Amino acid sequence: MKLTSMFLALAGALILTGCDNPALLSLDPVATDQDAAFDPTLLGTWGASQDKDLCIIRRDGDSGYAITYMSGGDTRQFTARLFRVGEASMLDLTPDGSDDFRIAGHAVVRIWIGGGTLRWTYLDTEWLRKQASQLLPNKTDDKRMVLTAPGAAVRAFVAKYGVDDKAHADTTEWQRVQF
Repeated sequence: MKLTSMFLALAGALILTGCDNPALLSLDPVATDQDAAFDPTLLGTWGASQDKDLCIIRRDGDSGYAITYMSGGDTRQFTARLFRVGEASMLDLTPDGSDDFRIAGHAVVRIWIGGGTLRWTYLDTEWLRKQASQLLPNKTDDKRMVLTAPGAAVRAFVAKYGVDDKAHADTTEWQRVQF
C-alpha cells in the first residue's frame, strides 16, 4: 500500500460524531492558546432533536472543552478549542486518546448557540475543499482531504473562507437537556 493511501486511510478513521465523518482535516491544530476563547453557554448536556444521541460538553483546562458523544451503545471522546472568526464561532475538534496507529486530525466545526439550542456543522463542503486544494498543501483521496499546511495557514484560510455559507452543508441541531 502506498504511504499516501495508508496515511489517508488512517486519517479518515479519526473522527466520528453526530452526523458524518468530516471530509476536511488538518494535521496541525487550527486554534492556538492565543486564539482560544471560552463560552460557558456551550457547557452541558445536549440531545440531538432527530434521534437519541447525546453530547456532553465539559470544561477542560482554562480554555478547552472535553466532549463525550454517545449514540446507541457507542461512546466517543473528543477535545475541542473554541475560536472566533469575526462574529462566527468555530471549534477545533480532535479525537481524544492515543493509538500508535492513528494520527489525530483536527476538524473545524462551525457552531451557533442560543436559546437552549446548539447548531453545529463541519466546514468540509466540496466548495471549501476546492478552495483549499488551490491554496494549501494537502493529501487527498475520494472522500477526504488532509491539510498538511501549518496550523496558522489553515487558521488564515478558515478566517477567509470558513464564514461563507458555501463552506458548510447540513447542520445538526441539539437541544439543551434538563435533568
